[in-house]
Formats: sequence, C-alpha cells, structure tokens
Amino acid sequence: MTRMMTSQALRCMIIALLCALPAALIAQDNSAGRYRPEGREIGRAASQELGERLFEVRTYEPDTNETAFAGATIFYPLTLSFDAPMGGVVMVPGFRASQQNYEWWGPALASLGYAVMILDTNTPTDGLDARKNALIAGVNFLKAQNSNDASPLSGKIDTSRMAIMGHSMGGGAALAAAAEIGEAVQAVIPLSPYCCEPGGQFSADYSSLNTPTLIIASATDDIAPPAEHARLLYDAIGGPNKVYMEFAEGDHMIVANGGPDLPTIGKFALAFLKVHLDGKANLSDFVSNPADNYRSKFSTYDAP
Repeated sequence: MTRMMTSQALRCMIIALLCALPAALIAQDNSAGRYRPEGREIGRAASQELGERLFEVRTYEPDTNETAFAGATIFYPLTLSFDAPMGGVVMVPGFRASQQNYEWWGPALASLGYAVMILDTNTPTDGLDARKNALIAGVNFLKAQNSNDASPLSGKIDTSRMAIMGHSMGGGAALAAAAEIGEAVQAVIPLSPYCCEPGGQFSADYSSLNTPTLIIASATDDIAPPAEHARLLYDAIGGPNKVYMEFAEGDHMIVANGGPDLPTIGKFALAFLKVHLDGKANLSDFVSNPADNYRSKFSTYDAP
C-alpha cells in the first residue's frame, strides 16, 4: 500500500510540474518520430570520429509569419543551463523540393551542438534570388530566437556563429546570400549547387567573397554538371578559405534523404562547421587533408 501511494504521489507531482511549465517548453520534447533516425546515427558516428560531444535532439515548428519563406522546422540540441550558447545553421531546399527532402540534416547537425533551421520556400519553383532572400531572412529569424522568451532557444543562440547552406538552386542562393550579407555568416555550404536562375547564365562576381566555403558535388550530376555549376562557382570565389569536394559517384540528389554516402557528407560538413563556427583547429586537417579511406571516394578534392 505504501509503495502504491508513493507511486501515485510521484505521478501527481510530475503532472503538477508539467502543468506549471509554459506550453512552449512542453512542446519542444517531440523528437520521437519527428525526425529521421538516419540523421541521428550519422551525428552519433561523426561525434565518435571527430571527438565531439553528442547531444539529444529536439524539434519545433515556429510561427514564422515571414514574407520571404513559407515555414520552417528547427532542430536543436538539448543543452544544460551552464552550456555555452550554440551556433546556428539555416538551410534552403532546391528547386521543386521541400524541407522534407533533407530531414536527415537536422538531427545530424543538431546532434553535435547546432540549432538547424530548414526552410520551405514560398513556392517550390522560387528562383535563386527568392531563395537567397529566404536564407537571409532565415538567418535573421534564427538569431531572433535568442531574444524570444516563447522560444526553447531563448538565450541559447550565439548570433556571432551562423552558417548557411542549400541544395541545387538553394546552393547557388547560399553563395549569393553569403556575398550579400558578408560577416553576418561565418560559413557557407553549397550542396550540388546550381549556379543561377533557371536556364540562366552565371554572371555573379564572387572574387571578394571571403566566407569559408565548402562545396559538395558529384562528378556524375547531370542536372548541375560540376564544370558548369559547382566547379565554376568554386573557381569564382576569390577568398582563400574554400574547399571543393566532388564525389566520383552519385546524382544530383546525393545530399538529400537516401543519398548513397550521407555519413561521409555529414562528417565533412560537421568538421567544416566545427572549424569555422566553433574554432576547433584540431579538425582542420580532417577537412584539408582527408584520410585515404575518404579520399578514394572523391574524383576531385581541393582544399587550402
């Protein structure tokens, strides 16, 4: 009888505590079934290989009320009160794609300590300029979560440590956004980037772009062939902190859900972010000089 009463009392106390919490804090613990387990496993493997702390991941869908993008999901690490504020990453999809095509990225990056916001554009066919504007608005929105008392990220974002990324036309938009907002972002990762507006010609000037850049592409991409897109963009960047990673195999969707080698892509993206957002100089060699077991995957790998 005493044991039963103790158990009942404990349940009542837990319910009372939950009722006392703001709704926003209760809603944040919704990771079960809300993100792809594959992303979590990629984050776990990266944490072991890179020697980085692994976090539990939560998600929420903020009320964006933005004109530059339609909506977003934010993935974030469950930190302790004494942990330092986290860096942020904003991602935009490719042409005709949605955030659901890239769900693995959220838990993979958040597992190693980043708040990750994956956007939906206003329409799936938004062009490069619209995606650029969505990224810029997304960076400002994610930064604002730091001062939003209703957000589970209130007081937890380091607004001086931000990165942007995008796939396909979103990758081209990420470079355009980095060139426009300069020091507002500390890293940019274009994924199988498409250089320009649909059917257009590349005309941007990135000779003064100094934002550290990691371009990930595939030699067999027949939608955005590297010579006309990824490599063209890489060669146009004038700054010294740029890396070009071209896989020998894989199509245009190599970085989306179900890609053939997402663990490798995730590890290099995370190492790159750790170097340029977190100042982890010990991981510089991982990025600039891949081990043989990785280098054999690439048709081309250029780094400082």
